[in-house]
Amino acid sequence: MAKLIPDLATFRPMTAGEHTERDILQQLDRGLSDDYTIFHHLHWANARPQGDQHGELDMVVMNRAGDLAILEVKAGELDMGPEGLFKRYGTKVKDVGHQLQRQFNKLQERIRERNWTIRLQHFLVLPHKRVSDEDATIGFPRERVIDANDCEDLAGVIRRQLSMGVDDEGMRQQVLRFMLDQLGLQLDVTALSGRLECQVRALSGGLATWVPRISAPSGIVRVQATAGSGKTQLALGMLRQAAEQGWRAEYVCFNRPLADHLRQIAPAAQEGVQVRTFHQLCWEHAGKPYGDAIDLAAMTETYLAGAPQQTASLDLLIIDEMQDMPVEWVQALLPKLKASGRLCVMDDPDQCLYPDREPIDLPEAVVVTSHENHRSPRKLVELVNLLQLTNEPVQACGPLAGQLPGLQTYQPGDRSLLKATVAAVERCLGQGFALEDIVVLTWRGRERSELHSETLGPWSTRRFDGSYDAQGRPCWTDGVLSIDTVRRFKGQAAKALILTECHFEALTPEVKALLFVALTRARMHVEWILTEAAEQALSLAMQDVP
Repeated sequence: MAKLIPDLATFRPMTAGEHTERDILQQLDRGLSDDYTIFHHLHWANARPQGDQHGELDMVVMNRAGDLAILEVKAGELDMGPEGLFKRYGTKVKDVGHQLQRQFNKLQERIRERNWTIRLQHFLVLPHKRVSDEDATIGFPRERVIDANDCEDLAGVIRRQLSMGVDDEGMRQQVLRFMLDQLGLQLDVTALSGRLECQVRALSGGLATWVPRISAPSGIVRVQATAGSGKTQLALGMLRQAAEQGWRAEYVCFNRPLADHLRQIAPAAQEGVQVRTFHQLCWEHAGKPYGDAIDLAAMTETYLAGAPQQTASLDLLIIDEMQDMPVEWVQALLPKLKASGRLCVMDDPDQCLYPDREPIDLPEAVVVTSHENHRSPRKLVELVNLLQLTNEPVQACGPLAGQLPGLQTYQPGDRSLLKATVAAVERCLGQGFALEDIVVLTWRGRERSELHSETLGPWSTRRFDGSYDAQGRPCWTDGVLSIDTVRRFKGQAAKALILTECHFEALTPEVKALLFVALTRARMHVEWILTEAAEQALSLAMQDVP
């Protein structure tokens, strides 16, 4: 079977045309060997002064030589005549020929810029239309039109036209990175804790596009950006670029789950890239002790004491979640950077969960700010702004309108919390979310949570058990429903989120920060279980809005 990026399980068709595309992808997946990689629904964007350009490639097949075949699928009825091929979408009529040529030219232009010798083929796939040799098909040669007859053996057409090619691992890896990076695509690393969904996200002219192009005289760029703005995707793109250029690069963040996710898809250590938290760095410096020998406070003090004597070996250093780090941590990392190296610092003061952290000043940095949230439903962002959870209003740029959270109160100390949380899971399931799409986040810490049993309702739970294996990896219980804490889940996201055990009596700065982090973890839907005191605090806060 071929390799599909993203995994087909992430594609949920909503229209007849999308169902046809899924059928074609399944046919190619079954009919092609693992010598082929199939990319699908690839959004690209070009940010230009005269206006952004956007487009989508339905499917691109890559062989083991790195050669590419673009498949543009047009399902259903089309109008074909001497003037070209046209597709009706309701009352609108689109010129298919113009659209296809624009998509092809964009990809061809970027390949030519790299002086690659790979083959680039372009096919028009018409699964519901038969085309004769005499038909005037928008200037497309007949051999590049795959009609309904040809679609009966679509995989065979690809094997004959594209072929497996001569195996070239180096070129294939370059083309793979090109498809993910240079078209404005990134693998999304903020998926369900403990596993990575291979889901491709298009970022329309955002941080991942512009920040790598900035030339700072000091070599320091500071990105102060809100939740859902693409900071993690930016870091991933910069690490890939560093690996391609043969640089030594390191990414250091505060939160362990975020580092674990990023490490899975970032370039490997053999390519000169390291991904870890600051505490992991201290642990490795101490010789990777195990079990009772782990004393994080002592290891941190030892590392800080020896930091000034470190060898300056890094070409690129990325410090993420700087708002959660003490000043001395950041200072201890800087000696690792070469004099000619680049430093990228990313933070969001609105997500600082540690009140004792002092603001860190980098006077020589070029500062990039972003208040655009591309991830959260727009209704959730409106709620964030209504509650004034951030210093500056967040701009709702996500494609999904969504809805306000479903609220339910509970009484601490009785079984109403358990019943309310189970009911919230059932509501999510009733809306079509699968169990693996749902994450239950507790407002309270892991040690204090009442939701610590092996089951929640009829479902077994998957939870961090507080221990680590000999390689320093976190240990999780086996289960089908993920439960985590708000603090641990920071930097990640889930399609459906259940925020539970939520209790506070006033919207203090600390509560606002934790609430902002929690609500912006959801991609599509939130269920919110809170005490009556918390509900009253929210009501008062909304009454005080000017």
